This record gives sequence, structure tokens and C-alpha cells, in this order.
Amino acid sequence: INTEIPKYILNQLEDAINKKPDIIIIDRSLFDRLIWADRLYVKKGMTKQEYTDYKQLYIPLIKEKINIIISTYTDSLTALKRDYSANLSLEKRKFLNITNIDEYNKSLQNMKKLAIEENINFHLFDTTENSQKEISIKVANTILTDIRKTYLKEIYEQLK
Repeated sequence: INTEIPKYILNQLEDAINKKPDIIIIDRSLFDRLIWADRLYVKKGMTKQEYTDYKQLYIPLIKEKINIIISTYTDSLTALKRDYSANLSLEKRKFLNITNIDEYNKSLQNMKKLAIEENINFHLFDTTENSQKEISIKVANTILTDIRKTYLKEIYEQLK
């Protein structure tokens, strides 16, 4: 599963890129798979060599094919409250629980460090104390700023 899902995601991403759109928005892309691989590695479900190989394969692809990565997170209690409110349900979740959310958030923080080390354009937003509207505005502003920098850099290069 850890190798097949990323291959499927990569194929979808390449298909989308080949259509030459201005913008592609993807949920749960290759970077997300790195988060899950880190979580698996931390839980001893993947050897250090497997994890290293995984990163060596996918980090260059992420850097080549993805311009900007946006991720959000919140603490586990807030996540559970939001899930129960959104789904109008009170039955206990099988996967979405405090332990799994905390493990995911830890791996997400590990990927933030990795993104800095690998010069991946990654932005992480803590949504705990913000409304959806506030986070949406922050995310949109970050994306627009990034696009502006990219276009200005392209224009500058053409003027050389």
C-alpha cells in the first residue's frame, strides 16, 4: 500500500500536468504520503532504509512537480470535536482518535522540518484558534503571494 498509493497519485498528477493547466489543486498528494510514511517509520512499521529510500524517491518528485504545499492541523481534541459536529454523530470513531491524531500531527511536524531541510515550499497552518474563514483567507493570501513571487521571478528572468 505504501508504494502503490503514491504511484497512483503520481500518475494522476502527471496526467493533470500534461494537460497544461494554469493551476492544479490536489488534496492528499505525494507530500501527504510522506507524512504517512514518517508515521509508519516512527511506529516501527518501516525500516530506516525503507524510509530513506522512500524519501529519496519522492522528495525529488515533490520538488519537481508541486509548487506549493498547504497543510492544516489542529490539536486532537479540537479535531474530534469538529468531526463530531460536522457529522452530527456521537458514536466512537475507529480510526479518528486522540492517539492517531497526535501521531499524525507529530509526523506532520517532522515533515515541516524535512521541508525546510529539502527546500520544499511548504506552509503549515494551525487552525485550532481560527475559523474556517480566517484560515481560508490566510491560505489564499499565502498562495497569491507565492504565485506573485513566481511570476515576478519569471518576468525578471525574461528581462535578463
